[in-house]
Amino acid sequence: MSVLIEVGISGSVGKQPFATTKPVILKSVITTSTVSAGTFVIRDGETSGEVKLTLRQAAGGSTPHEFEGVRFDKGMHVKVTGTGSLCYLEIE
Repeated sequence: MSVLIEVGISGSVGKQPFATTKPVILKSVITTSTVSAGTFVIRDGETSGEVKLTLRQAAGGSTPHEFEGVRFDKGMHVKVTGTGSLCYLEIE
């Protein structure tokens, strides 16, 4: 069963949608940015964790990114920058 989680602009701090040590699998990400270009950095763990994905989105666009499954063992930390940027995480 998959869960869809929205993550908005987080600035330099970022957000931690999963802070658990229970492994989660990232199946897809939809990046969107309405005003300025967006950058999305997704780490395993907290702010200093291993960078698993870095995605970019042009202003005024939306892009789906599908994966075979990216495993996160230490939780998940997401940093979103860019005015009007959002990402949607599909977690299994």
